[in-house]
Amino acid sequence: MTRPDSPSSWQRLDDPQAARVLADAYTRQFFEPFIWRERRVSEVAREVGVTTNAMLYRVRQFLRLGLLEVTRTEARAGRAVRHYRSTSRGYFVPFSATDAASVQALYEASLDNTRRSVLAELTRAWSDLAEDPRWFGLYTSGDADGLHSHVLLPFPPVLAAPGERVSLMAPLLADGQPAIWDNTTSLRLSPSDAKALQRDLHDLHQRYRARVTASGRDHLVRLTLAPLRTD
Repeated sequence: MTRPDSPSSWQRLDDPQAARVLADAYTRQFFEPFIWRERRVSEVAREVGVTTNAMLYRVRQFLRLGLLEVTRTEARAGRAVRHYRSTSRGYFVPFSATDAASVQALYEASLDNTRRSVLAELTRAWSDLAEDPRWFGLYTSGDADGLHSHVLLPFPPVLAAPGERVSLMAPLLADGQPAIWDNTTSLRLSPSDAKALQRDLHDLHQRYRARVTASGRDHLVRLTLAPLRTD
């Protein structure tokens, strides 16, 4: 497999304390805004939702670990304002530098904060859509071919007739509904179709990433595809 970047282009973090900043999802959220962008403590504090003093504590920690550097100092009446940026465009945390007991444990710890954020935003969005809370719950359906859908919805969807394929998420596609999608399913695909789906998901992500605009609304996007074990 070819790699676009040489190992030397990634700053290696062998110090367990520095490695923990990027391996721990909670701590990483305070460092990510500085990655190759010049930022002030106060603006990052507002972005992540903490006090300036709490953010300053983190910044001092990152400076001590060699992850941040002061890029310039802005003179102002009273106290000068410092601007900070990460010391590298990219970081590599070797598994051996973490305190994870397994690769799965590292994966879960690294993504835990993101997973909680996705669940929190979905919960808020579903709650806003629930006109009648009596219909807020899990909807599971299938036919002779097996399970088709298992989703959490704030309203009763149209149940497909035998042999008919209807997405339970279809009502959310109307123009008046918010842009929400949360669907997990199992597909039996040939190796070539699975690779095509993988590439389609990648291209879809890149296409809309190129359309990001400052006047838009932030959305959390998580696309996942993984082969199921057969044992």
